[in-house]
Amino acid sequence: MLTYYLFRLAAFICPRLPPRVGYWLFARAGDVAFALTAKKQTTYFFNLRRVLGNPASPTQTNAIARRAFQNLAKNYYDLFSAHGMTKEKIRAQLAAVHGFDYIAAALQAGKGVVAGSAHFGAWDLFINLTAIHLNTHVVVPNERLQPPQLFEFILQLRNSQGIEMVPLDVAPRALIKALRAGQIAGLAFDRDLTQTGPYVMFFDHPARMPDGAVQLALKYNVPVVMGFSVRQPDNRSIVYIEPPLWFEKTGDLERDIHTGVQRMAQVMEKYIRQYPDQWLMFQKIWEMEISNS
Repeated sequence: MLTYYLFRLAAFICPRLPPRVGYWLFARAGDVAFALTAKKQTTYFFNLRRVLGNPASPTQTNAIARRAFQNLAKNYYDLFSAHGMTKEKIRAQLAAVHGFDYIAAALQAGKGVVAGSAHFGAWDLFINLTAIHLNTHVVVPNERLQPPQLFEFILQLRNSQGIEMVPLDVAPRALIKALRAGQIAGLAFDRDLTQTGPYVMFFDHPARMPDGAVQLALKYNVPVVMGFSVRQPDNRSIVYIEPPLWFEKTGDLERDIHTGVQRMAQVMEKYIRQYPDQWLMFQKIWEMEISNS
């Protein structure tokens, strides 16, 4: 319950802070978290070294990791400020948007769109941008958090921007309903919460990736649109929206799903490799079969 009350307090204070002040404070909180917990973040550093490869020195790795901790903390500032965000304030967060017409055109077909990102950059901004500027409904699954009051409060914060967050256990029905209504099924593409997806090659190693996006796209004949919001030093973001991915049906569903997930993994690789400090993945992606001390 302490976390719940701290979240309530932050949601009261953050919309009242000038963004420059809020981002600075949360960046410093990220610095503190890095100083106190970096040595315990075995999984995060394992993931980061997979991205960087052998040439990266410990100094380079730590510098990237520190910026990632800052970026993660800034995302919490975004969350706590969400219910106070107007269209004008969201526009002010954008340095540039590339490819917005892709998702607008995909929605015009009326069949709905599967859209989302990795745990990357200012991840809320891509979904908020879509929900507000296209005046459409977005459904996003989320893990249930404890205590229940905390989970309900986070749902309220997300819903304030036209995003319907639903518990993971009831998400399939809500996502299908959104697609049938010509709306957006919003998903994270880089973490398989159900542990049922296929293994694909990701940074030259096999990793289990979620296949929900590809399954929905194949079954309902809709595209997958991948967006990446890259936070800049001034805390505005450049949003890159990739051309829609359409997946072929060959009659071999298992192979079609694997091929689709592999294509999505390759797109994520491109952005994560270019902006490693923006990939905020603190959960296991690969089997950690080697020592990470």
